Amino acid sequence: SGYDIQGIGSPENNTESEITFKVTGDDPQFYLNDIGQQTGGIELIFAKSCDKDIPVQVFYADSPDKFKEKNSFTTDIKAGETSCLIPVPIGEYNTIRLDIDGDFVLTDINICTDKMKVTPFISGETVKSCAIYFPVIIISILLIFWAHSVRAKGMTGKAYAKTVFLGKEITPDHDLSLDYLRVLAAVLVILAHSCSPMVEEADAPWKRLLLVTGLTIGLCCNLIYCMISGTLLLSSKKEEKVSDFYIRRASRVIIPLISYYLLLLLLNNEVNFIPPKHLWDSFKRIMTGAPDAAPHLWLIYTIVALYIATPFFRVMVQHLGNKMLLSLAAVIFVVNLCTNYMPLFGMNFGFTNFLAGWDGVFLLGYIMAQPNVRKYDKKLMITGVISFVAAIAVVFNDAANMNYVYNNAPTMILMSCGIYAIFMRHKEWFATKANLIIRLCSKYSYAIILIHWYVLFVIVQGKLHVTAMRFGCIGGIVATVALTFAICLGIGLIYDNTVVIIANVIFEKIVSLFKRNNLKS
Repeated sequence: SGYDIQGIGSPENNTESEITFKVTGDDPQFYLNDIGQQTGGIELIFAKSCDKDIPVQVFYADSPDKFKEKNSFTTDIKAGETSCLIPVPIGEYNTIRLDIDGDFVLTDINICTDKMKVTPFISGETVKSCAIYFPVIIISILLIFWAHSVRAKGMTGKAYAKTVFLGKEITPDHDLSLDYLRVLAAVLVILAHSCSPMVEEADAPWKRLLLVTGLTIGLCCNLIYCMISGTLLLSSKKEEKVSDFYIRRASRVIIPLISYYLLLLLLNNEVNFIPPKHLWDSFKRIMTGAPDAAPHLWLIYTIVALYIATPFFRVMVQHLGNKMLLSLAAVIFVVNLCTNYMPLFGMNFGFTNFLAGWDGVFLLGYIMAQPNVRKYDKKLMITGVISFVAAIAVVFNDAANMNYVYNNAPTMILMSCGIYAIFMRHKEWFATKANLIIRLCSKYSYAIILIHWYVLFVIVQGKLHVTAMRFGCIGGIVATVALTFAICLGIGLIYDNTVVIIANVIFEKIVSLFKRNNLKS
């Protein structure tokens, strides 16, 4: 299954034949049925060598319904080779499944009835790889220690370790409610992408309703993330030059974005670093927007675009009084309403305005954090619940109408403002909940959002076969979100403190050197 099969003959009894297998599905599976003998390994023989390495995962069990990840073996069909040896624990298997993720031309399959022996052999290619990778590993380790020593300057080892895991110590003016909102946004983005591809696959109305509900609340993540940025960036009273603002955000936002962008391309075999391959093309792609391997990065590009306008928005909003800010919020909502819903009456809203887009959501983040808005919190919560129910009803009835209630439509704005109102209204309660887990998750929430697409679709769904449709749907949604979040957190913890920290420290050193040279001149 998952292959287009063409050829003649049969790869049995050593008859000469060629069968071409071309991948047509997302999860191609090759089955050896009715083996009927003791098996300790398999040899695949190909008519011609493959152009690139093809990953293979072998599942072995007494019956197909017992295939599990722990009872599998992973290897590669090496580029340039015409055979592949696949050892399995010796035993009697009726069926063996091979997930061969690539095109191949098969001529023969041999079954090893005894334990397959492995003869140690060091090829010239292995020696060459060691000669390249060994110094690279040593240099990388030294760079990691150097970067951490730069960051740890003036701190004890224990204090720095705590900073690495939990971020800087919480100060009295730190708004913990925003930490909780960050973590919520990271959970919601995973929830949305866990439910989205399964909506049309639901085999019962209640499951479809559950998935639509998860997708609807999950998509608030985009607006909440933009609103958090608006709250933090536009509320700052710190005076800084425009250039300093951009440099600081490049270190915090753009460098991690580039680092994870390249990681995702590497994992998708679109770029190589040792030896270098397609690097220049990759950097050009970074400038063009989100790649096919990570379409979710559109949100980060949107936020970076908002950061470009932030120094000027900041001056504008801080000169607006409370009434003007409330008027601005009303204008944002009305313009958005007209832009989204006038087409339903056979006409477009011709007065295109940036307030109807993500800029308006960004500004709402600042407005929602103002104390005078608290008197509207209950109304915002009620309208948020009504919008939530309405959006579910629209999408459940006809998914083709989702654009009228999703993205940054008025329904999503009201839902997100309702959620935001809950957190802003209970700031004092959150201030007493300085939870270590929340601090850890908040610190790496950006990394979680950057890497979650790969983890969800390739690792959790592709490798572990955990989806929202399993475990009674409810259990599947919970398991998918929890597992994806945990794996993303682990990857973020490692990658941020190896690759990203090196890139950041080098960037900061270059900026510092440039500033010193300017002062001297």
